[in-house]
Amino acid sequence: MDLNERKLKILQAIVQDYIQTAEPIGSRTLTKRYNIGVSPATIRNEMADLEDLGYLTQPHTSAGRIPSDKAYRLYVDYLLQMKKIASFQRDSMKTNLLKRFGELEDVLQYSSKILSELTNYTSIALAPQIKGSRLKHIQLVPIDNEHIIAMIVTDTGVIKKPLLRFSGGMDFDYTQKVSALLNEKLAGLTFQDIEQKLVKELKEEAHQFSSIIQTIVPEVFKTLEEIDDFELFLNGTTNIFNFPEFSDIFRAKSFLTMLEEKSLISNMITSTEAEGLTISIGSENPFHQAKDCSLITATFKLEGNTMGWLSVIGPTRMDYSHVISVMEQISSYINQLLKNR
Repeated sequence: MDLNERKLKILQAIVQDYIQTAEPIGSRTLTKRYNIGVSPATIRNEMADLEDLGYLTQPHTSAGRIPSDKAYRLYVDYLLQMKKIASFQRDSMKTNLLKRFGELEDVLQYSSKILSELTNYTSIALAPQIKGSRLKHIQLVPIDNEHIIAMIVTDTGVIKKPLLRFSGGMDFDYTQKVSALLNEKLAGLTFQDIEQKLVKELKEEAHQFSSIIQTIVPEVFKTLEEIDDFELFLNGTTNIFNFPEFSDIFRAKSFLTMLEEKSLISNMITSTEAEGLTISIGSENPFHQAKDCSLITATFKLEGNTMGWLSVIGPTRMDYSHVISVMEQISSYINQLLKNR
């Protein structure tokens, strides 16, 4: 049975109504609220067909129907009409992102905050994984006779400043020369590539610096290995209580418990390598903890490297049109910042 224009129109009205009200809707109410142009009896027959096709379900003994995950998927893929954020919101968002562009994780953290504020859902940001990043610059700075700060900047904007001990002592000029050598040989390489061949090759090419290279460089990467693979930022975690689906305390507690599982959340978000927006609805999520939720994720890449993720998670009765519109605006600004670095 094909979905003709009338069925699509009725299904779109039901999805939009349930997003707004969280209440099952019947044929008579649908006729009153929406100008579909047919009688309640005709709508009732069409709704029965949509239920047979798996697009609608009938909770309990209610006369009304609610959308299924299959209906939300169709709505997202074919029926969605994008709404636009007011221009003043877009301009304000862009200005604030530009002001905060230092480390990429700062931009993602701030973006997660405004994403939650604009959508009223829970937002999640995952900052870049350091191990897959490329070295942009390294600067050794002597503090005293035994300590050096290594200023490490990656291509993703991450800045790390481990304090290292070097008992041999170095003056400023010496550290400048070593820093110049390290940047000449290592800039542009991933940390994984550097770790595999760094010390041996540098020692062979720079005999006069062999002692510091042998001592300092392993300490630099030991410090990096101790850093988490990602930074996770959550905003609007209690927004879930605004939705009647989660008025049940056990269901809400399950949602909050899921958010506390850092590895679970990161696996959910990073399970796709596709660039741009991806949408997982209800049962489409590979993790059973999220079967009652929809997850919309933006993945940011530069020259083939994944730079970070930004997600919104909420009930399947999500205002997809608004959320996607907001995420597209924020994503476009972040991508613009990445390309203009």
